[in-house]
Amino acid sequence: MKRIFLLGALVAMLCACTKTEERVYRVSVEGAKTDCPVVISEVPAWAQSVVVTAEGEEIASQLDKCLAEAAFVADIEGSKEFTVTFSENPSTKEYAPRTNAQMWWKTGDEENPYEEKDTLFSFKDDMYRKLHHHGPAIESEWGAYRVYFDKKQTIDTYGKKKLQLELRQSMWYSTPEQLAEGFGHDNLRVFGSIGVGVLKGWDDEKKQMIHITDFKRREARVLAKGPVRAIMEMEVEGWNYCGKELNMTSRYTIYAGHSDVVVENFIEGDFTGLKFVTGVMKMLDTKSIKEERAVAQIGCDHPENDYEKWPKETVALAVALPEEVEILSAEDDQLSYLYQLTPNAEGEISYHFDMNWRKSSWLDGMTDEELLTDVLKKAKAAAEPIAVERVK
Repeated sequence: MKRIFLLGALVAMLCACTKTEERVYRVSVEGAKTDCPVVISEVPAWAQSVVVTAEGEEIASQLDKCLAEAAFVADIEGSKEFTVTFSENPSTKEYAPRTNAQMWWKTGDEENPYEEKDTLFSFKDDMYRKLHHHGPAIESEWGAYRVYFDKKQTIDTYGKKKLQLELRQSMWYSTPEQLAEGFGHDNLRVFGSIGVGVLKGWDDEKKQMIHITDFKRREARVLAKGPVRAIMEMEVEGWNYCGKELNMTSRYTIYAGHSDVVVENFIEGDFTGLKFVTGVMKMLDTKSIKEERAVAQIGCDHPENDYEKWPKETVALAVALPEEVEILSAEDDQLSYLYQLTPNAEGEISYHFDMNWRKSSWLDGMTDEELLTDVLKKAKAAAEPIAVERVK
């Protein structure tokens, strides 16, 4: 009995020594936001899990150790307080998956043709055909996006008919059976355009975009996928851009409950005097709205070259630039509506983009004009600041 008591006392003492830390944050927004993304960057190095509560109720959260961030989404009107508790113990919580990220290497094996990878790199432009759907992809219930692992690094879009995760089943290329079940599909041909929301170089003399053709190394990464958000990155090292050598990382984040994507570009090296561009592509039958800090367009085109199999799709795209982004000019080219930008002192350029698709069930009944104004409104709302203040 004595030995059992001592063992019980030791277990109790070890449990009492488990490290936890509780913090309270006040999150403020203008008006009201549904599934408002909240990011906590003050994460203890020892933390292995996080629990978030609001008004005594637990909500889904995600700890992304690779970024030293915790994230959650919540409905907020004006301001709201949240209790965030970090623990050194791994999480035993299972929240419903609401985002996904994936990248598939083509193995050449007939029985197992694809192998999932979180990181892939190359020293030359040879990865486009080595990957299924040509690069990493992220999705929420509302939409999906892929980035091409090639010189263009353009973002391509995948529309959803239903609010569901489906890329792991459709693998981007939905089968006839899946289409009959209500799956979405690739809905855009980007050609050599800006697509939507990618950052490219700019030739000021020729008035055209510059792709990433001369570089030392490129890497594609899946950083996170979970109940709150999915994140993918493209990194280029030793990019010879206008005679200067740069490193650039482009990070794309999609949150649960959102079709918009947060884009963060981090540029290293001497970028003095260099211009970068982002925006949205032009399509057939285009209508557009271009404002000082946001652009949207709606168009109709075939998503694939097989016109008989793939009829024209109506897609609306938008990009919104927050106030802190320095816009140098707003010159378009033949393929895209563009803004010329320069990084801030830390080498960063961040903004949001969004998509509406005619076939999405929740947009049923909207006119083209309404789809256009709605996607612009959503992108601009996503770019509005969210204040996160630690209370205690």
